[in-house]
Amino acid sequence: MTAPSVAASPTARARSDRRPPGLLSLSLMGIPLTALSLPLVVMIPEHYATVLGLPLAVIGVIFTGVRVFDIVVDPLLGAAMDRTRSRWGRYRPWLIFGAPALMLAVYLLFMARPGVGPLYLLATLTAAFLGWSILSLAQLALASGLATSYDERSRVYAWLQFASLLGILTVMGFPILLSKLGETGLEPTRLMGWIIILLMAPAVALAAWRVPEAAAATQRHIVGLREYLAVVGRKAVFRIAAIDLLFGLGFGTASAMLVFFITAAKGLDRSAVGVVLIAQVVTAMITVPAVAWLARRLDKHFVLGISGVLAAVVSVVFVFLPDGNLLAASLGMMGWGLSFGAFNLLPRAMMADAGDELRLDSGSDQTGVLYALLISSWKLGGALAVGLSFAALALVGYKPALMAANTPEAISGLEMVFAGPSAVLFLLGAWLAFTYPLTRDKHAAIRTALDARDARAAQEGAGQ
Repeated sequence: MTAPSVAASPTARARSDRRPPGLLSLSLMGIPLTALSLPLVVMIPEHYATVLGLPLAVIGVIFTGVRVFDIVVDPLLGAAMDRTRSRWGRYRPWLIFGAPALMLAVYLLFMARPGVGPLYLLATLTAAFLGWSILSLAQLALASGLATSYDERSRVYAWLQFASLLGILTVMGFPILLSKLGETGLEPTRLMGWIIILLMAPAVALAAWRVPEAAAATQRHIVGLREYLAVVGRKAVFRIAAIDLLFGLGFGTASAMLVFFITAAKGLDRSAVGVVLIAQVVTAMITVPAVAWLARRLDKHFVLGISGVLAAVVSVVFVFLPDGNLLAASLGMMGWGLSFGAFNLLPRAMMADAGDELRLDSGSDQTGVLYALLISSWKLGGALAVGLSFAALALVGYKPALMAANTPEAISGLEMVFAGPSAVLFLLGAWLAFTYPLTRDKHAAIRTALDARDARAAQEGAGQ
């Protein structure tokens, strides 16, 4: 469990200093996508429980069911994208057709009025997650084609992660800013929905226009469950998905209870939730360049393991911070922010490397399928977190209603289920990261073999 000592060559470092064409446009797409992902996990469950009056247990079952459904749908979407052939490429058509559907789903989900029932939440949440999957999968797959080297990919996905964090900051910061300027007449959740909708169309259109996409070579594709399981069962692929699931479940568990923890356990006003989330996001934005820098000097999996250990420590310390202190709560969230960027950036860069290994071994480019697996693992972690966390809160006797009186035992139970499971999950993910098999040196050998094979194929094609 030691950090590798191999340094990037001067040539590789020089190449990584050049921004691939279309990277900025593709990164900007992450602003509305991530502006949607955080409210889906943090704000929507709490909003439907406390404002719209749906039972906690029902909300938990719906969120878990929708995410489990995604496990089936996301790989199918990835396989469909890999098979797509058009004058615009494999992935860009999905951007163009997926954006309007997602915008409609966001409108229906965020603008719901009191009186809606479980079926309404089920339908709109399913549509929102499906649209989010389409756009996110296309974005990640396009990004994997912008760079091929181990270090370049760290930089590419750092750009994407920085823009994604900016999306979270936008959706959380706008309501606070507008409330300072005057009444908007909109409930915060509805305001978030409008922000997401207004950002989505121009961001997706710019990415579809500006991001280059290489023509896909004729190849065999995944045709059944056995072939898909063979891809999932590859050592590097399975390990990345497991790490992503554990970290997603760890953050999802805490995020699903964050509003309750900040207000009931820490004794702060509900408006403090936005402040502490902004503290976490700003910290993550500041540390993303540092994570990318470390990943170019150490192996990516080693940096990811360190981030998991740090997040576990913060989870435990958070509970012991003083109550009624906004600064202390913000510092706790800033501690999580140190790891948050790495948890999103590094697995995506690592999956691109695993895709190279798969293509070398099988001759098949399954980029869409690999990133569908990664998206599914993160979403499953968040969904299981909502269901398990809300069930645990019910078991410890915590009541989420606005005017409910909770006993000291219920508050202690809230603190326990907020911090304990997250710390354990982060440590498990860190252990899997530290023992990840596809190192920098191994990937360099894979790229050398791939480049040589591609060069031979190009020569043979030119000679015909």
